[in-house]
Amino acid sequence: MPQLPDQIRWAILAHAENCIPDECCGLLATDGEGRFRFAYPLSNADPSPVSYTIDPDEHFQAMRHAESMGWEIAGVFHSHPGGTAMPSMIDVQSALEPEWMYLIAAPGEIRGFYIRNGGVEEIALD
Repeated sequence: MPQLPDQIRWAILAHAENCIPDECCGLLATDGEGRFRFAYPLSNADPSPVSYTIDPDEHFQAMRHAESMGWEIAGVFHSHPGGTAMPSMIDVQSALEPEWMYLIAAPGEIRGFYIRNGGVEEIALD
């Protein structure tokens, strides 16, 4: 089970709170062992309380930074400011990276998922 370090958990929850009433979003970097190393809090290019679009320039910058550190982008996070930490239909339909982890923050909690071909599998986060 992937361990979500406290500093990454706090960074995600703080970004989620700062973006209320809209969804926050960002990318997650892991090392070669699959351990979370960094959360990139990014701008929601299309601010909305029910969806997110990661700013493409910021996505590219995060990817370059991760690569410079020997990491890879292995997931995305976003928030559900008025809901639960479960994937919405929009989340399932817009999940384009089947190998990525999708972390969803809701008030006070973060849950992780793989979303593949319309199916949702929860990942236990330690």
